[in-house]
Amino acid sequence: MSFLIAILLLSLCAQPAAATSPDDFTRKMQEYGLVDIQSLDGEILIDLKYSSIDNFVGVDMYGELNEAYLEAEFASKVVRAQKILKQRHPKYTLLIYDAARPISVQRTMRSIVEGTPFEGFVADGTRGGRHNYGVAVDLTIATMDGTPLDMGVGFDDFTDAASVKGTPDNSDPTTRTVEVYRQYINSLCDQGLISRVAAQNRILLIEVMHEAGLYPYRREWWHFEEIISITATREKYQLLDF
Repeated sequence: MSFLIAILLLSLCAQPAAATSPDDFTRKMQEYGLVDIQSLDGEILIDLKYSSIDNFVGVDMYGELNEAYLEAEFASKVVRAQKILKQRHPKYTLLIYDAARPISVQRTMRSIVEGTPFEGFVADGTRGGRHNYGVAVDLTIATMDGTPLDMGVGFDDFTDAASVKGTPDNSDPTTRTVEVYRQYINSLCDQGLISRVAAQNRILLIEVMHEAGLYPYRREWWHFEEIISITATREKYQLLDF
């Protein structure tokens, strides 16, 4: 019952939370050297979930911002994944749900969920996570008309069915191979948590992203990042401090 009450309270707060205008977001992203992914590949589709209320906090965090910005080197890997996907399935494309996230948005997001069942899933914004450095992307595979493939559960699902791998993430590539992910995803299918079709689609997404040098976060099938530690991330990249 408390979970349902939390959902109701969040829905009542469903209004734009961003104090920064879309133009200011765009300007700041560019000032920090980030790039609009569609400027590199116009076929990549964008559906920023935090520019709507279609997200787990039920609040529009970005206002009218509709571009997905990423750190340039990281963005090139996403473009590489798109090319790999198109080679295998010309009628499919990547569909991005979230990309670079200013630290101010992270902190606002955390303040909204404090005291709710979602609190443990949102970093407090003290030091910033990978999204706050422009080096994480939330995405799926879709048909060219924007219809997402079945991945078993949707974006921002926090059940066990959203998991990719049952062991902790680390910087050792031998523990984060496609085969390790494939075995775990198939085990979700064997448990009846996701369908066989969803398992195949999820494995396809991991395969193309893995070949491009990006790896899934163990609790979120949609989240991909580099295989370096968060400490190294903070040393290498600039916090989006706006």
